[in-house]
Amino acid sequence: MDCIECRKAKIKKDCIECKQLIDGNYLAEKPRKKLEIRLEEINGEDFFKGQIELISPIGLALKSNVDPGEYKVKLLDDLELVISLVKSNGKPPYQGFDIISVFRGGKESNRLNKEDFEILSQSSEDIIDQLTEDLPSTTKNIIRERLKEEVEKSKLLDAFEVGDVLKYERGRLKSLSKNEISLPEEYLVEFMDNAFRDNQYKRDTIVDEKGEKAYDLHALPLGYKSGGMIAVDVTDVIKAEKENRERELQIYRDVIEAVTGGKLILINEKELEEELEREGNIIRRTVEEPKDIGKFREVIRAVLKKLNFNNQEESHIVLCVSEAITNALKHAGGGEVLIKIVENELNIIVKDYGNGIDFSDLPKATLMKDYSGSSSFSLGNGFTLMLRFIDRLLLKTDHKGTTLILEKEIS
Repeated sequence: MDCIECRKAKIKKDCIECKQLIDGNYLAEKPRKKLEIRLEEINGEDFFKGQIELISPIGLALKSNVDPGEYKVKLLDDLELVISLVKSNGKPPYQGFDIISVFRGGKESNRLNKEDFEILSQSSEDIIDQLTEDLPSTTKNIIRERLKEEVEKSKLLDAFEVGDVLKYERGRLKSLSKNEISLPEEYLVEFMDNAFRDNQYKRDTIVDEKGEKAYDLHALPLGYKSGGMIAVDVTDVIKAEKENRERELQIYRDVIEAVTGGKLILINEKELEEELEREGNIIRRTVEEPKDIGKFREVIRAVLKKLNFNNQEESHIVLCVSEAITNALKHAGGGEVLIKIVENELNIIVKDYGNGIDFSDLPKATLMKDYSGSSSFSLGNGFTLMLRFIDRLLLKTDHKGTTLILEKEIS
């Protein structure tokens, strides 16, 4: 059924274009971003989905399909409404509601206050304008453009739905968006203070205290002890990147394992931990400079003699280990070497803490002789020797470093 105003004027137009749909019509605004909500029956147990299409301090227009009655709606973590369907207003899929009660921070009122209304209705550019509203007129436009450029550069304008925008003044932060982040205020204030100290834009990525959320933080000083901060929840992005990396690793793993007849296997962090946790006697040495290679050769030779490897096997294994250590020195400035005997198997583990091998370079870096790609990493001739003289080679590499495990059966 059309609402009363449309029937009086005998006009046909979309309800959402008519601000008569809700009370407070002259103040009504269309949200600048998608606001999906859940309506909970006050006197029942049913839940319904809705989307806010118009909002005023005393009314809401929703794209919804509910029966007459009162409903509870949560808009922010500390902001809940009780709304009542207006029978005569709206035609499907739009429905008008009166705001009966507003619960905010333990207090109750019968309308949205100015701050709540602005947070729910403003756009990203509105937020930036509000951040800079108290600046002197001579610098306001320059600072606004600077902030918008930084935001656009980071592609954040489209991501405001999953983050928070905060205004900073004299040591205090005030949220200007409907989303709240799970980061301690002390850290955020310190991050903003660092931007003031250096008088420049700052960016950082941080994980919350529970390890559940990751945020991309942007801080920009705007004037004397005032500034703006944007925090974007990038948890899903990081999760997707991790999943893509794991899929990519599996593809490379299958290819490299097939090409080498199962002698070279790419492993991930969890698999590496499992390998390192295998029980066995351990000899551990650090490698910091080229002369350490010679020292370690003597250590490994002594171990091989005790394990009754013949002279030829001994020379081959020492040569392979020397090549692996040389790579650690060349590409990471050194590392750590462990000798481990697990049952009837000798494991020699060479670890470094460099930048690792780029995934795009993995096949060539491990299979092509003397290859030098974007990671400048290649096992070169050493890899050929390892495949020939070592029973199995495990490789784990990422931004934390590279680990090679050389496995040789003890006769």
